[in-house]
Amino acid sequence: MIEIRRATIDDTEQVSLLGRETFIESYGGFFKEKTNLDSYVNVSFSTEKIKNSLAKQENVYWLVYDKIGAKAIGYAKLKLDSPSEFIKDQNTCKLHRIYLLKGYEGQGIGSKLHECIIQTVTEKKYTNLWLSNLKIKKEAVMFYKGKGYDMVGEHNFTIGEETFEFWAMRKKL
Repeated sequence: MIEIRRATIDDTEQVSLLGRETFIESYGGFFKEKTNLDSYVNVSFSTEKIKNSLAKQENVYWLVYDKIGAKAIGYAKLKLDSPSEFIKDQNTCKLHRIYLLKGYEGQGIGSKLHECIIQTVTEKKYTNLWLSNLKIKKEAVMFYKGKGYDMVGEHNFTIGEETFEFWAMRKKL
């Protein structure tokens, strides 16, 4: 049994720790140099950066808890009003993250977090939701295709000296 709730600035530490752990679990194996991974995680998931992100009105976060173990097991982040070069319509949001700890995938939890995101985007009358997905994460690509996303472009993202290839995917609402 799980519980999903909106995160607040009081959840900074928890989101920071979850962000670090889930990013390393999800992407750590794709890095050739551990120093690139460590540098990225230390900056991107620092408590200061997460606190600033949680404070911005355009960012919406959710935390998901395993009620049996009474612990946070994942989170999601949505950025409102976030146009993409791949979408002509500017009435667009970006799904930044749906991350779960290892062992919690494939249980429908990601789908429940996605429903929270879709509900928020729909209530706020946005017409597009987009995201970037690492091309070699085929399970994630299939997850989003199953939710009605289409590929609308591709781009690279560089972390340290390493470059990764991403799909830009869009769901029309």
